[in-house]
Amino acid sequence: MQSQWVNVAVQDLPVLTQMALNIATLVSTLAAGKQASTGAVAVIQNISAQVSRDLNLLQSSYNEYKASPNNTTLQKIQNIISGLNQNLPALLQAAHISNPILSARVSAAINLIISTVNSVASLMPRSSAATSRKLHALPLLRANDLKKQWNLQVCSPSGNIVMDAAFADSVIR
Repeated sequence: MQSQWVNVAVQDLPVLTQMALNIATLVSTLAAGKQASTGAVAVIQNISAQVSRDLNLLQSSYNEYKASPNNTTLQKIQNIISGLNQNLPALLQAAHISNPILSARVSAAINLIISTVNSVASLMPRSSAATSRKLHALPLLRANDLKKQWNLQVCSPSGNIVMDAAFADSVIR
């Protein structure tokens, strides 16, 4: 019998990956409108790329586990999640994004991704050394709910016309 958590993860990960990619698109649009410095753009694009790589690795591992459930793959998934929990907040903190609106939106995006990954992790069977931490854990959201949360937390109007145009371009449908 296949575990429900794997099915949830496989459904949510494409949305999370789209979110990660949209972070880079958002910041590029803001840079073109002179709302973000080139330094901030480079740092945020690096964060976006790292999140995308980690989520793609997680997707591969989930698919591997779904095809052949075993403790080794389960531990690999837990290690990837642990890495996300440790690395993403550190990258975000090191970014020192000076624009407060952009900083808040990128933080909201990263927190939504991390909390969703942790919510799925909370459903996983525990291996002998469960390493996932429950930072920012929220109730489990389905793909449509994730899109709504992204649009609400990251893409809602800010009152800055240029930023709001960029946010509108980053809405996930």
